Amino acid sequence: MPILVKDFIWSQTTNAINIRIPLDPVYREAVDIFTTDKYIKAHFRPYLFEIFLLYEVNSEKSKCTLQDDLIVFHLIKKEEVDWEVLEKILTKDEKAKLRAEMLAECQEKAKQESEERALRKSQLNRFTVQQAMEIDTKQHTLMDSRRDDERNKAMNELEKWRSKTTTGTYNEFQRMDAITDSNSTSSVRIVELPNDELKLKITESKNIIKTPVKTPVKSEYVEKRKQEIGNRVLPNLRQRGLVEIKHTPRTFPTPSRESTAQEEEAWLRNITHARRATGFVSEDLRPEEHDPQWCKEKGDEFFRNGNFLGAISAYTHGITLSDKLPSLYSNRAATHFALGNFNKCVSDRLFYCFRPNEASLRG
Repeated sequence: MPILVKDFIWSQTTNAINIRIPLDPVYREAVDIFTTDKYIKAHFRPYLFEIFLLYEVNSEKSKCTLQDDLIVFHLIKKEEVDWEVLEKILTKDEKAKLRAEMLAECQEKAKQESEERALRKSQLNRFTVQQAMEIDTKQHTLMDSRRDDERNKAMNELEKWRSKTTTGTYNEFQRMDAITDSNSTSSVRIVELPNDELKLKITESKNIIKTPVKTPVKSEYVEKRKQEIGNRVLPNLRQRGLVEIKHTPRTFPTPSRESTAQEEEAWLRNITHARRATGFVSEDLRPEEHDPQWCKEKGDEFFRNGNFLGAISAYTHGITLSDKLPSLYSNRAATHFALGNFNKCVSDRLFYCFRPNEASLRG
């Protein structure tokens, strides 16, 4: 339940309201402020400042300042009138209704602002894409114009060069044709070879053009290594063997090689006789005797009869069956106390103190 703040100071001018709220108990980062045109709230645990304003203010132009020990609200009035009081006099139900209405109004306003921000963001993204496309188009147009200019320039230069050299080339070709005709009449003759001679000429030309065969380069070191590897004798494989391992069940934690089986069996027999003498061996119990409550009652009977060892055995067996009965620990502690086993008594008593009672277990 928050504590309402009533020791605030307010003052007014023609167009503004100033409210000063003490902020001694908390840090400025822990203040939660919520304002509308009709409602102001400042929550800093465990304190709450809440006011339903008498008239409306302009929340967009108003401001709030957090100082080391004060919260200062500077509210701008919508109408320049003097306020008789700062807060409206409302009932609890009216305040709850107005609070719900203002909350719904603020949520709707926040939703609209979010949608407007999303719309502005999408428009900005669309404008950015359009500008990028326009810049890209301009760059492509500029590159195309430069390429066309260079191509036209090269074509014009080629055309000029061809027009200059066409006449000289034609005259040169005519002069060479004339020389060829004059020489052909004097020294040039065309002789047809027989088929055998023609095949021989073709074969000779192929042999001349044929590339020489590359001979591999031999290395003495490589040849020596190959010979050593070929003459190497590998050792025979080792013969296989079978190792038999026999695992025998062990009652004691010591390994078999370090213990004496006859002594262990004698010790187990003695322990069994001792347990039977105290009254309990798990193998000898009847099915109904595997109940911790029965063990508790049996131990109590042994305790009343003075058979403290039997009582300890009964309580211990009950604890091994279930450790959820604190009375087993407390009764066994009393039995140890009767026998003078004070250390065991203290350990059982401490364990009993940190266990839940039987009533809580039954609940």
